[in-house]
Amino acid sequence: MDKSWMKAPRWSVEYDEGLRNFIELALSTLAQQNKILCPCGICGNNYWLEARDIRDHLISVGFMDGYTSWILHGEGTWSSVPNVSSSSQSEEGHAEGDVMDQMLMEGFGMYDAGALGVDEECEDELDVDAEAYYKLVSDGSQQLYPCCKRFSKLQFLVRLLHLKNLWGISNGCFDDLLSLIKEALPEGELLPKNFHEAKKFVKAIGIGYKCIDACINDCILFRKEYANAKFCPVCKSSRWKSVKGGVDGRRVHRVPAKAVHHFPLKKRLQRLFMSSKTACDMRWHSEGRTKDGLLQHPADSSVWKNFDATHLEFSSEVRNVRLGLATDGFNPFGNMNVSYSIWPIILIPYNVPPWVCMKQSNFILSVFIPGKKGPGKDIDVYMQLTIDDLLELWNDGVMTYDVSSSKKFCLRAALLWTNLELILTGNMTACRDFFEIDESYKPWVLKSASKERL
Repeated sequence: MDKSWMKAPRWSVEYDEGLRNFIELALSTLAQQNKILCPCGICGNNYWLEARDIRDHLISVGFMDGYTSWILHGEGTWSSVPNVSSSSQSEEGHAEGDVMDQMLMEGFGMYDAGALGVDEECEDELDVDAEAYYKLVSDGSQQLYPCCKRFSKLQFLVRLLHLKNLWGISNGCFDDLLSLIKEALPEGELLPKNFHEAKKFVKAIGIGYKCIDACINDCILFRKEYANAKFCPVCKSSRWKSVKGGVDGRRVHRVPAKAVHHFPLKKRLQRLFMSSKTACDMRWHSEGRTKDGLLQHPADSSVWKNFDATHLEFSSEVRNVRLGLATDGFNPFGNMNVSYSIWPIILIPYNVPPWVCMKQSNFILSVFIPGKKGPGKDIDVYMQLTIDDLLELWNDGVMTYDVSSSKKFCLRAALLWTNLELILTGNMTACRDFFEIDESYKPWVLKSASKERL
């Protein structure tokens, strides 16, 4: 659509005609209950209003600065994104940001309840995620500062946070650096004030984690029936940190003696189908693999074939995920004389091509176990979190939007392999509480989690 009318005087006939076409486009594509997001300079795409109210706002106030790509109002392409193939070498540096913008645009369709025919039971869950996601995509379409042609707000901020993590920049240094950049940019820049606000901004993507208190001696996790417990029912140790002295130890603050980080699996698997590229990769094992009888991919193995033959309902949907599980400890401080270790539990989807499968970007962190020593045979206590996710995905699945087909499907997952480290760090009895060995082809098959150990 021609957007030259946006620069015309707001009292002119040209502006009124263009505004009418804009509202009709939004109502015909992304309206919810006859309301659309208001893109005026005051509302900033944060409020759902009726067409007549939005018309009044846009005539009296005008559009918000930088909103030239109407991705929240039915426009199917990013007009502000340059054509990378025809760009000069000096513009190749922001191709990564363009890819990220494309992923956001494709993933935005996941929250269009009207287009997807979402069931009433799922509408509430979509609305919760959609509100934060609408805000994220809205900010992503804004220019970093007025007349900025190279970066959007989202592009610049994500690239800046990536550099912080890559080079280990402290939070204080990042705050000072952000303040310096804000001073250097022209008036009207849209950067957040500090690292805390920057984290809140990108958190709207929806990939967060849960912090769960654990017994200092690795006996239990304070969840479910123990969610409100103050002492471990096994070893009687306090849930909270305390100092020596006083009666039974004086509690300093309600700070857990040990905490584990859990990264829910469902949303991470759903994100694999938000981009058209990764969504196609998740079908590669069935559609892109050369089936010549040679062992070139895990799908060529007898384990995979036997599993498909046994579970026909699961294998009939090629987008269902086959996972491998791995765990190992490492010292985050390198060779420094610090007695501290971290044990991550990692899941690896094997649907993708072999040249993608073992890349770090394909690893899915499930549980993060900190501590002065490894959990040893008590790692099964922390495995509860991963097992609950896997059982839910195996039994019930999760409704997922596939951007490559523009349709929803029920995504399920199965665990086919795990590494030997899990067996060596624990014992066979503990492992058999959760896994069983089928001697015919030796995959690790997840059993029921209804165990006394849990």
